[in-house]
Amino acid sequence: MTEPLMDRLLPIALVGTERSPGLRALLREVPAPLTGLMQALATAPEDDATVLLRAAGVLAVAQRVGGGLAAADALPEAPAPARSDTRPALSAEPHQALLQRLLGEDVPDSLRHEALSLVAQRGWRLPAALLPPMLALALRLPMLRPAVGAVMGECGRWLVQQQPRWRSIVERPAEPTEEDWAHGSGAARLAFLKDERRRDPDAARERLTAELPSLAARERAELVEALAVGLSAADEPLLVKLLRDRAGDVRTLAAQLLPRLPDSEQSAWLAGQWSALLRVESAWLGLKKRWHVEPPTAEDPAWKTRALDLQRPRHDGLGERGWWLYQLARLTAPAFWPAHMAMTPTELIDWARGTDWKEALLRGWREAVLVAAGSASVVGEPDAQPGAVDARWLLALLDCREAPGWPAHEVTALRSHLPLAARTALWRERVGSAAADVAGEVVRTCAQPLIDGRPEQAGQLDPALAASLSAAMVRELTDLFAGRHADERRALAWLDTAPELVAWLPLACLGAVEALPAPAALDPNASATTSYWLHHRIAPLHDRLQQAVALRRAFHALPVAAVASSTDFTASR
Repeated sequence: MTEPLMDRLLPIALVGTERSPGLRALLREVPAPLTGLMQALATAPEDDATVLLRAAGVLAVAQRVGGGLAAADALPEAPAPARSDTRPALSAEPHQALLQRLLGEDVPDSLRHEALSLVAQRGWRLPAALLPPMLALALRLPMLRPAVGAVMGECGRWLVQQQPRWRSIVERPAEPTEEDWAHGSGAARLAFLKDERRRDPDAARERLTAELPSLAARERAELVEALAVGLSAADEPLLVKLLRDRAGDVRTLAAQLLPRLPDSEQSAWLAGQWSALLRVESAWLGLKKRWHVEPPTAEDPAWKTRALDLQRPRHDGLGERGWWLYQLARLTAPAFWPAHMAMTPTELIDWARGTDWKEALLRGWREAVLVAAGSASVVGEPDAQPGAVDARWLLALLDCREAPGWPAHEVTALRSHLPLAARTALWRERVGSAAADVAGEVVRTCAQPLIDGRPEQAGQLDPALAASLSAAMVRELTDLFAGRHADERRALAWLDTAPELVAWLPLACLGAVEALPAPAALDPNASATTSYWLHHRIAPLHDRLQQAVALRRAFHALPVAAVASSTDFTASR
């Protein structure tokens, strides 16, 4: 039986069991491990149509659990058992019930991440019974994968290897080894290469150089990303070579990294391009300079070797010349502009607004700054890499009048890369007048590092700001629960934001949330709209807040396991 059983059942279902009498004989041929079950169906007294549906249901479950049935002559060998765990399972009844609550729909994702991180930090692992639903949750929410991977234990790792769709959950090992490089997934190999770049950048570069000729385009693009770690002038020859790679993604990565080396040939070429496109004239009796920009009027053959996308997408709103200008701007290091034009980022944005090419310049700058902030960090931070972006660029772009029209995730990413003090300053003065709006920005900004794979930077929140925001939230929710909230927009904002904010607040701020009064009793003469609002929105909000606070306190109260954990996960909130 070489053809999958489900494929052989499908024609029978299409034409009808009454026209295809071979169903029961087919079921008797099914190999192990479903032989007995299918033979029982083959002799069942029900009609053929019912038997077919039941057989299809059995096969669907088998597909979900074990990847389907193998052919009779190629059954896989039984896998080796899981290795013994050194960490105990958090299986006591009250603790297992806590873990079960993390699977509920109303639990904020950031709270799930913190709870699982605390389980790992205290030296525990998940009980076996909760592994399948927790793995399914991690598959749906990529931001939880590192946290779930840290608490799955050997049983979880064994289970992941039996189900291919779960393997992405552990594809980025915390401590990659040579085994990961030799036999791991693309993500595991990238993790190893980045780790080696931190320890020995030259050795990692040589390893990558030797491997590139044998890799497919997607794999080359995955691994070239590692060169961002420990970037130096020694990497320039390889990056210049990659500018001519067959794969567009590889060329783009190389073109984004080279300008971070101020003395690179690519940086000099870009500077030459802008020298031809920018001109300056004196104004105000020579006391001031006035800059003008004129995009290219024709395609330059050299662009094909400089990673510019010459073909403008059909749906793109930029014209051809604007597209060329944007391409040059997004590949130019942000540091070039203040140095070349003697303007601050804010002044540069104001200047761009007065040109005919505002959209191309602002879009190019935004992308260049996001790339630099994501891979090279921000000037002044301890882990800043060569080509790190000036925080003034982040602030200027966030303050730009056009920012509200930009993709929301890009604005959040800009904010998440700001140093904590600068980020706090953006919010401090607005807490009193727009607390709900600030809370939404705080929630999205604190969570962005989890989405980007930077869990160590998630949840950074100034304690004084957290206290002010918490007090404002309690004040406004008290009015809302008492039926005194006149601003419907702000009320709706709190409905979505308050539970998420509770997941990021320091524990010291949770007492006031616990003391929130229950919503006022419904007036018997209230309208149907008011009744719906109270029963389906306000009362559930109060319950969600109390449950979130209780859940956080319970996980922070977890005892330390008898065997210490070797993970590096922290939960400092």
